[in-house]
Amino acid sequence: MEKQVESPNIFKPSGEMRDLRLLEELGRNPIISQRELSHKFGIALGVTNACLKRMARKGLIRIRGLNHRKIGYYLTPKGFAERAKLSLHLISYIVQHYSELKNIISQKLLEMQGEGLQRIVFYGVSDEMEVAYITLQGVNLKLVGIVEDDEKMTPRIIFGYEIEPVSRVQELKPDGILITSLIDSEKKRERLEDIFSRNSICIKDICVP
Repeated sequence: MEKQVESPNIFKPSGEMRDLRLLEELGRNPIISQRELSHKFGIALGVTNACLKRMARKGLIRIRGLNHRKIGYYLTPKGFAERAKLSLHLISYIVQHYSELKNIISQKLLEMQGEGLQRIVFYGVSDEMEVAYITLQGVNLKLVGIVEDDEKMTPRIIFGYEIEPVSRVQELKPDGILITSLIDSEKKRERLEDIFSRNSICIKDICVP
């Protein structure tokens, strides 16, 4: 299988981003079915229906029946204003969230450096990992590999590193491992403790203060 080169997005969609994307899409294409919206944004049809009804109640969109088969969802002036407001909120949130996450990761990396570690591995392909990679450039640590849960493995290269299954992490000979995912971090720590049961290894987790 051909390897994929990826650069993961930093943040996952929030409720506000979902609303913003819906308003943006309706602004471009008001004559779109709820099923098409659900498929486009990866949300349940029922959730899409509830969102559109809520937007109509708030006066953000006007629903018009074009014929017995098609319905149009048109942004109102209030809807255009809400779209602009959500854009500003989202930018503010991303800047604040990025800054806080970068500070947490920086602290973990400095702790590893202070403990005399040199070779580290990132465990968990995620948006948080991209922030960790950027933050790593400011410390004297060497990234020797990136690993992921065996069941999530697909052949790919990220930041020049071929992703390895966590079951082979010892082959990378790391001094320490930074868990770079907010999802299932406790399970990842338990898996590492099982793998390194006979050897001492420094494990840091961005979820743990």
